[in-house]
Amino acid sequence: MYRNLFKIAGGLNHLRKDPFGFIIDSLVSVIVNLLIPIPFAGTLIREFRGPVLGCLMSLIVLGVVMISIVGMVIMSPILVSSSLVQKVTMFLGGEGGPAPVDGSFNQTSIPIQTPLGGNAFSFASVTSGFMDPVYFIIFGMNHTGIDLVPNGNYYANSQSFKEHHRVIVYATHSGKVTAYIDGYGADTAEVLSGDGKLKTVYKHMKQMFVSTGMDVQAGSPVGEMGRTGFATAEHVHYEIRLKSGNNWVAVNPLTYIH
Repeated sequence: MYRNLFKIAGGLNHLRKDPFGFIIDSLVSVIVNLLIPIPFAGTLIREFRGPVLGCLMSLIVLGVVMISIVGMVIMSPILVSSSLVQKVTMFLGGEGGPAPVDGSFNQTSIPIQTPLGGNAFSFASVTSGFMDPVYFIIFGMNHTGIDLVPNGNYYANSQSFKEHHRVIVYATHSGKVTAYIDGYGADTAEVLSGDGKLKTVYKHMKQMFVSTGMDVQAGSPVGEMGRTGFATAEHVHYEIRLKSGNNWVAVNPLTYIH
């Protein structure tokens, strides 16, 4: 017992006089204890403790570097911002980028199709109508557009969906784009007609393919259908507004679609 006490006291005295040397000797002791089954390992390590510790530290630093590199490779898809990924993907022409112009749309300055394409409502179903009273009762606000979702015919026959495997929202007439996030957080695009008297509005995009100032035509991809902002499910909120003096007045899109 006295021998252990003297050993502890000696260790404390060593720590007080030479803390760094005490740490090095402790590390050497650990290595010696690990390698003691190997003949003469303890003696060799004590004799060459400097080079051994230098080699050990190098291995530790190398291990930390390798772990960091592997971690960065694994985590890079999460660390890279979604906007940067989108830009790179669009540049490379990958599936995440915008679709080409849909040639099936009628080239017009007055909207006559839904943003999902097709004739009339062949590709789209209305889930909430213009000024829908049920919408007002549930949400306490007027519904100034119509909500559209793809129907079964869309998934079966839409060439756009067959090619891109996504629900692409298209401009329904030619004009200039204004893109923004509305007060509820919905990714939104507006297309203003050339005469400045009509504009269409597209809300809840999962991914936007247009930016403010862009000129588009009927069939130009606006974005991918989503549920950003005030939405209970994925759909396209579609509005048509007419200029009235200094104000814009929402009108029923159903009177334009045929």
